[in-house]
Amino acid sequence: MKLLAETPEGLTVLSAALQDAIVRVGDIHFDRSGNSMVLIASRYCHETDVPSRIKAGLGLHNILFAKMKGINRADPDAFLVLLSINFVPSDEPPGGAITLIFAGGGEISLDAECLEVRLVDIQNERPTKSIPLHPVHE
Repeated sequence: MKLLAETPEGLTVLSAALQDAIVRVGDIHFDRSGNSMVLIASRYCHETDVPSRIKAGLGLHNILFAKMKGINRADPDAFLVLLSINFVPSDEPPGGAITLIFAGGGEISLDAECLEVRLVDIQNERPTKSIPLHPVHE
């Protein structure tokens, strides 16, 4: 899978593809001089009938500032589960705020000059026995 999100609607599609992705804290990198953040994730393949995961790269570009909350960078081997990626446009388009929301309350907040997010699968699918569960609350 290869996706490029340059609009809020495109980011909604990309976020859905990454829902339930497992991210190792040590695989999150912010390149201040390159104005980008990249991470490697084990993406759950919601688009297939067979439970599987695939390693994917996520690149967030044109990033001016990054802030983490509720993520312990001191433990690079800790794992996070990505729930969603959101975008709120600024008062002066095309910029805005991108937020990666993780289970357990972790967040990465990014100030973006403009929206450019790329998702690329980088390995073949592999079967998994762990299926994400999303309980329905009434």
